[in-house]
Amino acid sequence: MFEKPEDMRMTKAEAEKYGREIDAKNLEFEHAEWLEMNKHPEESVTHVELSEEEIKKRVGEQNFENVKDGSSMGSINS
Repeated sequence: MFEKPEDMRMTKAEAEKYGREIDAKNLEFEHAEWLEMNKHPEESVTHVELSEEEIKKRVGEQNFENVKDGSSMGSINS
């Protein structure tokens, strides 16, 4: 393994300071990610009422009719 000269290494105090700075940055990043992931639904989702025609267009007309008449079997895993 390559050995660095002694004067190129961090002192114990420098290494501890560096570690604390990295930990603080990581904590700040994790906090920002947590806030983004835990927004209230009313802040992050806009609900739009869809017409039957729009639903048919999105899911397919036959799928819509099958669900509407109630004769189709639901998923076994749900």
